[in-house]
Formats: sequence, C-alpha cells, structure tokens
Amino acid sequence: MKIVAIQLDMAWEDRASNHQRVRELIGGTTVTPGSLVILPEMFETGFSMNPEHTKQSDAREGETLLRQLAAEFDVAVMGGVVNEYGPGDAANECVAFAPDGTELVRYRKMRPFSLSGEAKHYPAGSAHKVFLWQGVKIAPFVCYDLRFPELFRAAVKDGAELFTLIACWPAKRSEHWVRLLQARAIENLACVVGVNRSGVEPNLQFDGRSAAFDYMGTCLFEADDQAQVLQTELEINELRRWRDKFPALRDMDA
Repeated sequence: MKIVAIQLDMAWEDRASNHQRVRELIGGTTVTPGSLVILPEMFETGFSMNPEHTKQSDAREGETLLRQLAAEFDVAVMGGVVNEYGPGDAANECVAFAPDGTELVRYRKMRPFSLSGEAKHYPAGSAHKVFLWQGVKIAPFVCYDLRFPELFRAAVKDGAELFTLIACWPAKRSEHWVRLLQARAIENLACVVGVNRSGVEPNLQFDGRSAAFDYMGTCLFEADDQAQVLQTELEINELRRWRDKFPALRDMDA
C-alpha cells in the first residue's frame, strides 16, 4: 500500500486558506492511484478550542474537499474535521473517503487533551474503528490517543494492520511523538503512519516530524519542520508473514 502524508502548515482558523494550501501541496505531487492520502488533525483550522470557528457548516466543507481530492486523484483521503451533533457536542473526528465518495470511516478522538481542556469543547468518542482500504485493515487515531497503548491493543485484536495518527503535536514534545509512533509499531507488529502539522498557532510551535514505521519499527520516513508531502510504500504481506512467525500477538492473552 502506498502512503501519501501531507504535513501542512495550517493558517489559524482560516478554512479557505488551508483548503488552498492542501490543494497546492497535493497538486505539486505525483500521486499513485489507490494510495492512502493523509492530512493532519483539524486540518481546516488548526487545534482551536473554539468550535464556532472549527465546526463544519451543514455543507461539510472539509469533507467535500476530501471527497473531491479522492475522486480527482483516484485515492482514499483521510483528514481531521470537526462536526457538531448537538448543543455542546462537537466532535474532533478523523474521516476518510474513497474515490467514489463512499465514507470509509468516521472515528471520534477517544482521548481529548486534558491540558488544553479539549474535552470541554470536543467530548470523547467511545470506540476505535477499523476499515478496509486496498485489502488492508486500518485503524485511525488522533494525536493524544498515541499516549494510550491500550487503545491500539484493542484495535489490533480486531485485526488492525496499519495505524494512522493525525495530529497537532507541539515541538516541545516532538521526541515523544516519534518514539511513541515507533513503539506502537513494534509492540503491535503493525505499520504506523503519523501525520503532524508544522508552523505556529497562538502560544504553540510545531516542528512537524511526520513519520512512518514498518512492523519491525524501522523508520520509513521522518519529515523536518517544513510543510511538505512524504510518500512510502508499506509491505503488508511481509507484515502478515512476520505475524505468522513471531508469537507476540498470539501471546497477548496467554
């Protein structure tokens, strides 16, 4: 499976500018049909605690963009959006769409970032999700979820082979980001792709470091602090052979 990670420098609470930045980055890239294209958490606005500025309207502008890109490039496209489901119930979500517009997954972040008061604005989801693309079982997670290995264990028990992490993970803790991505790969015999943002928000700086690891924990790419597109190919058949050979997942409940 081919992965296309779009590390985006998001303009603060500026949906139109961020849509344009996404189009410029992917438009300057050769994308193989059938790839999985991944954008960061809350890619339209940055990690704002103001749902009035982050939530999509009834027109679902961000999801419309993702669907358009999926159709235009004949790929699956994943990214982070905010939707409101009722008063006080805005959701920080990861969604993905197929080229024909089909919704492949809708996952609600299970571990809101308490240090920023995220749960007051975006209440937690209650379950992981696993979906299929190109025959690969994929479990999406969002940012702070990465610090909770039990979430990944539950998904791997449901057959997940690839974990995706979309994030707005700040520079001051970026070493944690990279090492935890690698740990989730090693301990779950899974491929892991983390797509972070770059640039600045009010009071925070981001150094990107979007990264991918294979099932052995080998680094496939690691970005610097600039907006960019990164690509790799995941050897899922090799992952499956390793899982058949090495007993760690079978021994989880031994």
